[in-house]
Amino acid sequence: AKIVSFVFAFLFYLSSIVFGMVIAQSVVEEKQNRIVEILASAIPVRQLLVGKVLGSTVMALGQLVLFVAAGLIGMAATGRSDQIAQVAGAAGWFVVFFVVGFLALAALWAVAGSLSTRSEDLQSTSTPLSVVIMAILFIGIFVSGTGQVVASYVPLVSIVAMPSRVVAGTAAWWEPLISLLIMAATAYGIIVIAEKIYRRSLMQTQGRLSFRQAQRV
Repeated sequence: AKIVSFVFAFLFYLSSIVFGMVIAQSVVEEKQNRIVEILASAIPVRQLLVGKVLGSTVMALGQLVLFVAAGLIGMAATGRSDQIAQVAGAAGWFVVFFVVGFLALAALWAVAGSLSTRSEDLQSTSTPLSVVIMAILFIGIFVSGTGQVVASYVPLVSIVAMPSRVVAGTAAWWEPLISLLIMAATAYGIIVIAEKIYRRSLMQTQGRLSFRQAQRV
């Protein structure tokens, strides 16, 4: 169970950082090359954000499913078929939690890109998000007992914590459902706020903006 929890945490971290930076960098390049002005004249900025979020989520999901399938096949090939059912159930919950949570993270990565005007600005605008993702990684690996139970209901942290409880057999059948509803509601709120900041800051090319400045634009 601890090994599977570590794998979940690492896959979450890897996919969130890799595909998140792709989103942020693409937004910065569009602003830096003034391509965003052409795009914004052709389609609504909101649809531009939706396209980036959904496209990156599909790519991240594809990679995640590939890794999970490879792990399950590896278990079968090494004679651990008796454990596949338990791990597969937890892996299924992990994929579902990841998709819902990554939708919110992808919107925040897009915001980090929209606040920047140069690639060099990304280091500062994306740092808070990178810290959150790193914290989720370490919580998913090291938290246990009551702390893990609490973490399994905390949005984003539950991406790792709840599937870890499922594979360990410490979660009742209804707990992942409640946690997923909390995650979905939080993700929706994050996306709504991120869309407003993204729309306001995307066309600002004079210099790097802070979250507070973007809210006042």
